[in-house]
Amino acid sequence: MGSPLGIYAKSITPPPPSAGLDSEKKALAFKAVRAVRVQRYALLSTARKLISAAGRASGLKYGHDFHRTAKCKYIRHGGTSVEVHKDKEHGKAFFANLVTCGSVWSCPVCAAKIQERRREEIAQAIDWAYVNNFQPVMVTLTFPHRAWNKLRPLLDQQAKALQRLRAGQPWEKFKTSVDLQGLIRSLELTHGDNGWHPHTHELWFVRSSVDAALMLPEILKRWQSACIRAGLLDKNNQAQMAAFQVHAVDVKGWCSASDYLAKQDDSRNWGVDREIAKGSTKAGRAKGRHAFGLLADASGTTAAAKRAGRLYMVYIAAMRGKRQLFWSRGLKERVQVEDLTDETLAVESREEADFLGSIDDSDWHTVRTTGAWAPLLDAAEVGGWPAVQALIDRLTLDEISRLEGLLSTA
Repeated sequence: MGSPLGIYAKSITPPPPSAGLDSEKKALAFKAVRAVRVQRYALLSTARKLISAAGRASGLKYGHDFHRTAKCKYIRHGGTSVEVHKDKEHGKAFFANLVTCGSVWSCPVCAAKIQERRREEIAQAIDWAYVNNFQPVMVTLTFPHRAWNKLRPLLDQQAKALQRLRAGQPWEKFKTSVDLQGLIRSLELTHGDNGWHPHTHELWFVRSSVDAALMLPEILKRWQSACIRAGLLDKNNQAQMAAFQVHAVDVKGWCSASDYLAKQDDSRNWGVDREIAKGSTKAGRAKGRHAFGLLADASGTTAAAKRAGRLYMVYIAAMRGKRQLFWSRGLKERVQVEDLTDETLAVESREEADFLGSIDDSDWHTVRTTGAWAPLLDAAEVGGWPAVQALIDRLTLDEISRLEGLLSTA
């Protein structure tokens, strides 16, 4: 292991929830954050096992080549040592020189980083709207779905419906009538008792004098027509049509950042933590599990765990290459939000950090074998590099004892 050297800017971690708290509350906040980190890395380990097994089953020599998330925080960049750094401002430790998948759909570790930054961007857009006297309107669009629906065709049909919603002269006329400045669309996907449930939450920025409630009939009419033409809605099914009229569209005017983000938290979970808790409950499974809720239920050998694992694999295959957030053309420039990819946000430098030390291949193998990603970062935050070295020494001795025990019983 190396010794402390210099400064390295690598962290994108936002201010922790402990900012501004007294010492006792700050300690509790850090404890909660660390507990969540343990969960995230445990879920990533589950994802890695599922993906690697699928890769081997498909004939790959190295199962983790099947999907980049299997390599995340696991495989070193070629020719480099794994490094540990500590953010100067917030005291958060992190790894450097590891593969980072940057997948908001499949990786609970990367998703937490990416989604926190996206929260900031959305809040900035809503602030921009209020400053410039535009009204932020939250529009939720959903459609009927059944347990037997296949995910890929369902997503294709949804994409066609969204395209049809905003096509043609009537849409242009509607845009003009409300002075639509642009929109942000968030794609959501959960799985519940009625199967896969794709839906969108959108922010429309319109003229301040518009009555959002009066927008609902036109949006509902257009969305209904779009869903029928895309094959998502059967116009001859009276019960389905009646339910669609009630549930398919929701419009809320003058929404705040907290309104929109609360809706996101409920269906997708920015930061994944509430999803982890919700996924393991009966109510959570009925309402719908996100990918990380599926992962939480996929650990183990029961039939239910195996099914959750299969659903997770279907999920990440279908969502590969899709954007979670879409901004209409020109809106980011107006809001002054830099156009950064999810992959960039997962590794982007935001604050300077102290370089604590580097981990050699043998020690990194021990960390991986024992699943000690989160404990190592905890040690770095609490005791610096000496604590990291002490932890690795203890893990090594424990692993030697375990192997000796296996040999003695062989």
